[in-house]
Amino acid sequence: MWSAISGVANIVALAFAPGFFPAWYFLLVAVGYGLLLPAIANLHVRHLPLRASGAVLGTAAGTASITVGIAASANAELVVAALFLRGIWWWTIGKTWAETSVLPPLFGIATMVLAVLAIGAAVASAPMGMQAATLWMSERLILGLWTLALAYFLWRLR
Repeated sequence: MWSAISGVANIVALAFAPGFFPAWYFLLVAVGYGLLLPAIANLHVRHLPLRASGAVLGTAAGTASITVGIAASANAELVVAALFLRGIWWWTIGKTWAETSVLPPLFGIATMVLAVLAIGAAVASAPMGMQAATLWMSERLILGLWTLALAYFLWRLR
């Protein structure tokens, strides 16, 4: 349930851009990112018996992704770091799912593809002159949709 609320908050936050309704935007950012924590805790418990190192890295990278993601929502200079951390998080958990079937392997593979895109966007953004705000809004939509898919799979496995 918390993941579903997180996903919706991340998507709806896009309608309240920081320049138009900053109070609502940052409230939704806090809810969207903050409610990823219960999902990360749930995943940690599921990953730990199968691959302890992946569980620790997934939890650490997921928590760092939340912290830097909140900060990047207020400071565009942190978008590259947030994307890179998101890529590490998604690669770690996606690889775990693809190899162990903690969650459906195809969802794991899709998560790994998103990881490659996130890391690629982080690495290519400066040399290619990508706009951080546009890149960040796209990432937030992807994060929201991914979180809704995660909520669905976690709900089925409860």
